[in-house]
Amino acid sequence: MNSAASPRKRGKKTPIPALLPPPAPAENSAEALLGRLSCLEAARAPWVASWQELAGQIMPRKHPALGKGGSARTSDEAVFDSTPAHALELLASSLGGLLTNPALAWFDLRLAGFNSQQAGSQAPDTEAVRAFLSHCQKRMLQVFNSEATGFQTCVHELYLDLCLFGTAVMHVEADEDTVVRFSARPLAEMCLAENARGVVDTVLRRFSLTALQVWREWGQACSPEVRKLAVDSPDTPVELVSAAYPRNGGDPDSPLAQDYPFASVTLEAATRSVLEVSGYREMPYLCPRWSKAPGEAYGRGPGLTALSDVRVLNAMSRTALMAAEKMSDPPLMVPDDGFLGPIHSGPGGLSYYRAGSTDRIEALPVRVDLRAIETMTERRRQSIRSIFLTDQLAPEAANTTATEALIRQSEKMRVLGPVLGRMQTEFLAPLIERVFNILLRAGELPPWPRELPQGALRVDYSSPIARAQQQADAQNLAQAARYLAPLLQSGDPFRILDNFQPDAIARHAAELFGLPVDYLRPREEVQALRASRG
Repeated sequence: MNSAASPRKRGKKTPIPALLPPPAPAENSAEALLGRLSCLEAARAPWVASWQELAGQIMPRKHPALGKGGSARTSDEAVFDSTPAHALELLASSLGGLLTNPALAWFDLRLAGFNSQQAGSQAPDTEAVRAFLSHCQKRMLQVFNSEATGFQTCVHELYLDLCLFGTAVMHVEADEDTVVRFSARPLAEMCLAENARGVVDTVLRRFSLTALQVWREWGQACSPEVRKLAVDSPDTPVELVSAAYPRNGGDPDSPLAQDYPFASVTLEAATRSVLEVSGYREMPYLCPRWSKAPGEAYGRGPGLTALSDVRVLNAMSRTALMAAEKMSDPPLMVPDDGFLGPIHSGPGGLSYYRAGSTDRIEALPVRVDLRAIETMTERRRQSIRSIFLTDQLAPEAANTTATEALIRQSEKMRVLGPVLGRMQTEFLAPLIERVFNILLRAGELPPWPRELPQGALRVDYSSPIARAQQQADAQNLAQAARYLAPLLQSGDPFRILDNFQPDAIARHAAELFGLPVDYLRPREEVQALRASRG
């Protein structure tokens, strides 16, 4: 993890052409930015139809029309069964509980060069460094759990987008009031582009604000047309375009935001008037993908996999409702000349017929096997639940033994292992680094210890999945100890313990079970304590 207080030494590199030209002059920058946006929107167009159908069939409130400045289509006319939406909510909530649970310390800050299994490590494992790491972790957890920053609300929406569409976007920005501000961006607003390594490093956003909001945010930088609208019609929507992309030759230590590694440009789409030219030291947008094909900027999630089953389930549920309605209120067969006036089939209805007529009203036979329909429907429901991992992520039963619980955790780890790896790379690691650097620059963290070198921090994710991986290592350690136990009887006659480093084993066990670093004495203090005992 890089720190703004101790910049990394950079060698000379061959200049790489920027994806977008520098934003000067403003007119050329606006034209290039809008041209780039048109290209990315054309590349994104095939995905939009899929996103619209996914939202319409599963969760209408997630319809991509949200965020485009117009009225959002939130009709649920196509939804006839709530199973897909419920399974989606359960998967999103499970991801939140596994990865960013507010009730747990879901990450640790440790020293990248510290290896408890190697004796004589030169890592600066001192009290000052330990206190710094502990304070940083607690302060960052306060930020993530604070209601003011809104992280838990935004991250749940991110998990919903990730599971439904396969792609999600979160914006992390410094804020004067809350230090850090989080916001989940609607996917319809965003256009993404990757670099040669498959990392999203360019994000263009088309969105709308009212004329009054634009005026209050950018003031005199607004075009004369917007300033006039802010007075005459303040609620008129104004379309804006915002871009964040890597800047050629950016310097994170520059005092000017216009020189930072990532450029930030905002302009009015209609007038092409540039409102703001700024920059970021780190990429402000986090864009995790559930899974993706090589060369594609957008991901594919469980929602897309389950879409065919969801279509069939909604169609079958609709048909079953129509069949049940026909059975409870069947169509009637009425003689053409035996009755006067309309037929009233409701409760208490009166139908008049001619005296002497022998014809009667009869119900048209409707033969529907509702049991067969329900069986087929339940199969579709179960298939959707399996795709959304409902059976894998179900809570443990109250009478589950420790061994069974460990096996279940291992199964979850195998199922979510690929997803966890991508989430760590594209979401959790950039999130921790971005928040850490914002807090450090804002003076919310203690001063950087002198003995702590640049790049010495490492993030350990202590989520239940990560702990399950550690428990597997712990089981191997315990199994090795049980295997060697008979040979260690009678005072270790074969001197087997000479092959092991007890201190390394003890510290490794403490790491496996997630003990706080404060529980362990620094190596120097341990050596001094032993020396004092003679």
